[in-house]
Amino acid sequence: MFEIEASAALTRPPDWAVLQRHLFDAMSDALDGFVDEYFDEDGDPFWPPDGYVGVDGFDDVIEGFYNWPLVYAMGGDERFLEHAHTAYEGSVRRGMATDTPFGHSMVVDEFEQCRDWFHMGEGNLFTYNMGLAAPDDETVVDRAESFARLYFDDADANNYDGERRLVRGPMNGSMGPEFCDFSAYEHHPYGADYRWASHGLPWRDVGFDAAAELLDPANEERLFEVLDERCSKGDIPLNLNVTSLVTNAYLHTGDDRYREWVTEYLEAWRERTAENGGILPDNVGRSGEIGEYTDGKWYGGYYGWSWGGWHYVGIGPIVAAENAVLLEGDREYLEFPRSQLDVLIENGIEVSEDPLHDTLYVPHKYGDPGDYHYDASGVLTEDDGEVLWRDGWYEFAPHRDDPYAFHLWYLSLAEADRERVDRLRDWGARDWTQVDYRPANKHDAGQEYAWLAYLDGAFPNYPERIMEANHAHVQDRLALMRGEGGDPDDIDEDYLRNRNPVFHRGLLQLTMGAPQPIYYGGLVMAQVRYFDPERERPGLPPGVAALVERITGNGVSLTLVNCGGADRELIVQAGAYGEHEFTSLECDTGRGRPESKAIRVSLPSGSRMSLSATLDRFANDPTYDPPWTDSHDSTRT
Repeated sequence: MFEIEASAALTRPPDWAVLQRHLFDAMSDALDGFVDEYFDEDGDPFWPPDGYVGVDGFDDVIEGFYNWPLVYAMGGDERFLEHAHTAYEGSVRRGMATDTPFGHSMVVDEFEQCRDWFHMGEGNLFTYNMGLAAPDDETVVDRAESFARLYFDDADANNYDGERRLVRGPMNGSMGPEFCDFSAYEHHPYGADYRWASHGLPWRDVGFDAAAELLDPANEERLFEVLDERCSKGDIPLNLNVTSLVTNAYLHTGDDRYREWVTEYLEAWRERTAENGGILPDNVGRSGEIGEYTDGKWYGGYYGWSWGGWHYVGIGPIVAAENAVLLEGDREYLEFPRSQLDVLIENGIEVSEDPLHDTLYVPHKYGDPGDYHYDASGVLTEDDGEVLWRDGWYEFAPHRDDPYAFHLWYLSLAEADRERVDRLRDWGARDWTQVDYRPANKHDAGQEYAWLAYLDGAFPNYPERIMEANHAHVQDRLALMRGEGGDPDDIDEDYLRNRNPVFHRGLLQLTMGAPQPIYYGGLVMAQVRYFDPERERPGLPPGVAALVERITGNGVSLTLVNCGGADRELIVQAGAYGEHEFTSLECDTGRGRPESKAIRVSLPSGSRMSLSATLDRFANDPTYDPPWTDSHDSTRT
């Protein structure tokens, strides 16, 4: 392994480094009290309560601690991993003891019984983060394989039709796709108060003349009947999130069956898109026919262009493309999500909201003509307030899902994709050169543009500002805990997520040069990752801080600082999974050609090292294995 040693001494650690190490410490200290307050003595969460019957909420519980193993994998204290193990095992026990209306439990064989991949994508982020944190844990590996095999053609669950390359239901899981029963609406999480009109259905041909009728509770039963008739069977784009579950198994094992499943399933959706004139259809019947249950229409499926819109449709293409690029090394797969963004751009409307720039309002939904009078804030409307509908497209608004375009650029690092990010920017919204001290949503999102401004050189104080914001988030959660002084009064499925004192986004960006994974089921995609060879564990060693300062099409620049009182050794790996290759390196002490996926750095106490590396991206076979092992071949053939 190529080795270098830092020689530059510190007079004082930079502020970003001190804040980074303090954040690790503050979160680990907060964790013990959080677990004591919000889990019972056996490590079980307080939700679901005894006697609860339903299908929804397991993913929300897992979201309350899903990022603990990720912070451990970045260098957090051992407590992150220990508490993550305990919390997950307790949550699985609770899920397996909770009934559904179908005669079996919410969790069967440690996996959700039958749910959509918007929610299962969220819940399985924990599964993927455990691969980064504990790849040698036999239970972690066994679960990765057993979960992925639920989607093999020969699995008893019958989720997947290998001949037609389709997932057989919008909801699926350990019990298969046959328990997607929308007609049992009293157990469905979405009711009349869940904005039927805003989400939309292919309802105009079944007796409803105005969107407002969808809000009438008297129509509730009929609406669920329509939903069950048209949206309970067949494949939808959201199922492309299954590719992360299968890729996760590959990263553990190197078994080509998982790689082939991902690329074959993605290719099936690309073929359907081509068949549909270049627009991704949102529903495919079990025969493989587009629109089989929606009177031949390519829109109107579950979590599709009419029911939810681009926010849901766009998840699968970018997640699956990222996974295929990781597994195959071919960035041509990115053309799939790129083409769908371009469909929105081509149908967009420019609106002048800034003296220097027009904001592009892109359509987020597609549906039949009719009455579109309903409350949809932030979209273009007619003079009388009706939502603007143009050639099938409606809900024209600034692009609401920044991570899709951002991730496309991050994977390709192509100038044209960077221009798409700018093209889709909401120029009337936040300043790119400031950090919001409150998360924009439950995913702690909203800082992609500020980080990009930093990488562009326009926001040099971003590292300090994002660390300060994350510190503020931790303190806010601690204040909430102190104010409650014990068990919370409002225990629901979100109670852990709304109190979790662990925030990882800033650490991901600064240390690994990585964006937040696509929240609904994406894997971590990163420029670099760190390992502690002395303790043989993932993450930065104690006292060491890291900052990725530049990301270009050719490589990365980063600075490593040892703020502590002991000499440290660390390994810097190219990519989260060793998928990249260091081809050349320039640092304080000279130049070299590592031609390796990892380098070893010696950092004496009170030293720093700045280095720039060129990368051959996606040159190696990805793996969770740490760089001191080599269980399967690294270089692609």
